[in-house]
Amino acid sequence: MAAVIFTLASVCALLAQTQRGQKKKMKRRVKVELRKLNTMTKAEANGIQDVWQLDLSSRWQLYRLWLQMYQADTRRRILSYERQYRTWAERMAELRLQEDLHILKDAEVVGMTTTGAAKYRQILQQVEPRIVIVEEAAEVLEAHTIATLSKACQHLILIGDHQQLRPSANVYDLAKNFNLEVSLFERLVKVNIPFVRLNYQHRMRPEIARLLTPHIYQDLENHPSVLKYEQIKGVSSNLFFVEHNFPEQEIQEGKSHQNQHEAHFVVELCQYLLCQEYLPSQITILTTYTGQLFCLRKLMPVKTFAGIKVHVVDKYQGEENDIILLSLVRSNQEGKVGFLQIPNRICVALSRAKKGMYCIGNMQMLAKVPLWSRIIHTLRENNQIGPSLRLCCQNHPETHTLVSKASDFQKVPEGGCSRPCEFRLACGHVCTRACHPYDSSHKEFQCMKPCQKVLCQDGHRCPNVCFQECQPCQVKVPKIILKCGHKQMVPCSMSESEFCCQEPCSKILRCGHRCSHLCGEDCVRLCSERVTVELKCGHSQLVKCGNVEDIKYGLPVKCTTKCDTTLDCGHPCPGSCHSCFEGRFHERCQQPCKRLLICSHKCQEPCTGECPPCQRTCQNRCVHSQCKKKCGELCSPCVEPCVWRCQHYQCTKLCSEPCNRPPCYVPCTKLLACGHPCIGLCGEPCPKKCRVCQPDEVTQIFFGFEDEPDARFVQLEDCSHIFEVQALDRFMNEQKDDEVAIKLKVCPICQVPIRKNLRYGTSIKQRLEEIEIVKEKIQGSAGEISTSQEQLKALLKSKTLFHQLRPEEFLILQEKLAQKNLSVKDLGLVENSIRFYDHLANLEGSLEKVHCGEQQSVRTRLEQVHEWLAKKRLSFSSQELSDLQSEIQRLTYLVNLLMRCKMAEKVKGSIAEEVSSIRNILEKTSKFTQEDEQLVQKKMDALKTTLPCSGLGISDEERVQIVTAMGVPRGHWFKCPNGHIYVITECGGAMQRSTCPECQEVIGGENHTLERSNHLASEMDGAQHPAWSNTANNFMNFEEIHRMM
Repeated sequence: MAAVIFTLASVCALLAQTQRGQKKKMKRRVKVELRKLNTMTKAEANGIQDVWQLDLSSRWQLYRLWLQMYQADTRRRILSYERQYRTWAERMAELRLQEDLHILKDAEVVGMTTTGAAKYRQILQQVEPRIVIVEEAAEVLEAHTIATLSKACQHLILIGDHQQLRPSANVYDLAKNFNLEVSLFERLVKVNIPFVRLNYQHRMRPEIARLLTPHIYQDLENHPSVLKYEQIKGVSSNLFFVEHNFPEQEIQEGKSHQNQHEAHFVVELCQYLLCQEYLPSQITILTTYTGQLFCLRKLMPVKTFAGIKVHVVDKYQGEENDIILLSLVRSNQEGKVGFLQIPNRICVALSRAKKGMYCIGNMQMLAKVPLWSRIIHTLRENNQIGPSLRLCCQNHPETHTLVSKASDFQKVPEGGCSRPCEFRLACGHVCTRACHPYDSSHKEFQCMKPCQKVLCQDGHRCPNVCFQECQPCQVKVPKIILKCGHKQMVPCSMSESEFCCQEPCSKILRCGHRCSHLCGEDCVRLCSERVTVELKCGHSQLVKCGNVEDIKYGLPVKCTTKCDTTLDCGHPCPGSCHSCFEGRFHERCQQPCKRLLICSHKCQEPCTGECPPCQRTCQNRCVHSQCKKKCGELCSPCVEPCVWRCQHYQCTKLCSEPCNRPPCYVPCTKLLACGHPCIGLCGEPCPKKCRVCQPDEVTQIFFGFEDEPDARFVQLEDCSHIFEVQALDRFMNEQKDDEVAIKLKVCPICQVPIRKNLRYGTSIKQRLEEIEIVKEKIQGSAGEISTSQEQLKALLKSKTLFHQLRPEEFLILQEKLAQKNLSVKDLGLVENSIRFYDHLANLEGSLEKVHCGEQQSVRTRLEQVHEWLAKKRLSFSSQELSDLQSEIQRLTYLVNLLMRCKMAEKVKGSIAEEVSSIRNILEKTSKFTQEDEQLVQKKMDALKTTLPCSGLGISDEERVQIVTAMGVPRGHWFKCPNGHIYVITECGGAMQRSTCPECQEVIGGENHTLERSNHLASEMDGAQHPAWSNTANNFMNFEEIHRMM
């Protein structure tokens, strides 16, 4: 077993190496060709008629010529655009400069950074400021300060503190060895240029200022305003340094440091101060290293510490806050303090606080620095340094808590002390929290104890939590309902008149059933008792008793009886009587198709009669790539060189073309992983089986030659089965006379389609080509689709009546035809829809010729057809086409009959009975069968004499010929009571009576007076009145006179 696995791995690795090697060779070849400089001349290129007739070398030369021409043209355009851009950019910069200069000259004070001064130096020189003030000048590089000056400058004022942070230079060597970090301010002070020092500080309380004077500043006095600061709440000292010896950690490969002990302590102290009702904006956390900054931010969730500022010392110069928490970070056995020994940085760190400052660090290690040593000595003299910070409870001033690490703050969980709060709330309960300084009046506190208030006279207590508002008593007590006398459990606070009795109603409805509502509710209007009724479709169904009257008046009720029709595909209809429109339009078959498609996949769509293109991913592949399109789409042929080669033969065609080399029958000389010789052939992938290791599997008889000692085998790559080569050659290359279906050859054992095999590539490619031809036939060529699309657009545009009556459906079809990538099936669906909608529109337009009382029922049936036709579908199945054609044929007969009845005006006797029998067939709810159609056609033919077809029984062309042949003016054509047409010559006035040769009714009249049962046949010549009539005589029939003139 291990040997087989090793063989599989080796074959996979060999294939992968082969593909990678081919790709590398192709890349190297392309690079070599692109590096060559020889190109084809333009004259030679212009003389080429067919690129595909060139040899490979000439193609490369032509490609390099095109590439050079394209690059040259691109360079010219880029240079032209660059020149234009520079011209307009310079013009734009000049205009903006003039605009800025105009604004700045009108200003009395102009503020900008030193960087801005350098950037806009040209403007600054033209503005010519006489006085220049530089704030924080000790932190600005000397070059930046010089950049702010102009020749018009008369007075330069530098404001700053050279004992705080110096300017930062990007190049360390220039800063340290060439004094680039020394500002102009500091240099002038050190060379004894006269300066003025501000000796009064307005920021920090005296305890904090004592750290700077005289250790950093010799003379620094406190302004009276800083003496009025209140004491920091919750802490016994306004200034304190906490000592520790917990080691630091190096991060960022030694570039920065962090101290977890200090970070946790500072975060807990910050939260404690927030509990003292300090605002987040009053507290700032400072640290000396960026690594500690990131550590602090990780420990401070935004929800709790929103508004707290966290900064490194270097970024906080010039800032201040009421309370500063300082983490010094450095603590190590080597005594390395880093830049904590720089006096400027120490000065900034210790001078940011106004009212309170709390620092944590390894003071024993820092004491080795002289400046720190003097500061620590001052702190010890004032008892402001130690291993623990003393917290003082605001509510219990005599209670103190010492904290030296983060866990110690658990002794004061609410910011006070460990004693209970014991505050009596407004509700009378005692506060259950530990001592807390915030919300001292307990206005925001919510008491979670039971309420216990008495809500009613019966002594029921409130069940809510104490802080919730009490509601009316909901305890249920027995009460007698006055309206009905029933005894009910009613909420205590509710009166009997408001309560809805929950007993069942005992009243009997008009239908005889008992009311289903509760006693306290109004009786139901429609009885909900289920009764069996016979629907219009003939089925019996349980419906609500209240809906029985609806059925009598013709209101629709959904029949849920399962449709028992067998569809054209042979499967039972999945719909119900209602969803199938009582058998007229059946639902689509939902049974899986599972027919074998041309691509060898089974159809996954429901049974529709005609399978749509396969939607699965295409499985066609070669050694170079795999098609990723849908299986029903056309595959793009591979144009890589064919890789079928061995030491005896080599194919020179493209991968998708039939190979031009014969198969090789020389035995393979390779050894398998087990050490035995390969049983395959030269140039073919080695089979995974060994004749020695797996003799039973290799020599298993299938074609009949497997057990011969010199038999050679081929392994199919699609399924891994192996076969004797000569037998498989015959199987793959034979073409049976009775084989009609176009499909791929399949493995004789497992029936898996054979798609990838170099030896049988010609046979496979031939069959794939035939499959692609079939796909193209199904999808249609782009030209055919485009032509059909334009024809359908013209066809749709010509359907004016459809557009007028059904604009929404017309617009949907118009948008569908405007889409791209339509298939033949899509166009077929649109074409069928156009024709069906047009037929329905013609029927709807013909309703004007039907009696008004009959129009609504026909419109209802037309709407049902429209509703069914509007359903989404990929195509019309044969069943759907049959159903739709039958229903449209039925409606056509019905509209035709109703039109003939209206034109006949009065239908009596046996004719009326015959019309009624035809209508019974046409108006029933079941499907209009072929037998029904034959019977209706026969009856309609029999009525032609008594009910003329469409009023005339002739075509429009025949009507025009008859009118022209008779040559009488308008108004001479009349019809009998049954609609049969006749003509009166001469003046057009009736002078004698006669009988209709068709129905024996009286026609004509006397003394220019038409028989009352006869009427003008305006459908013959469009006349609006008879030629001899009051209208004609009074108005002289100007139309006719004008025509005669």
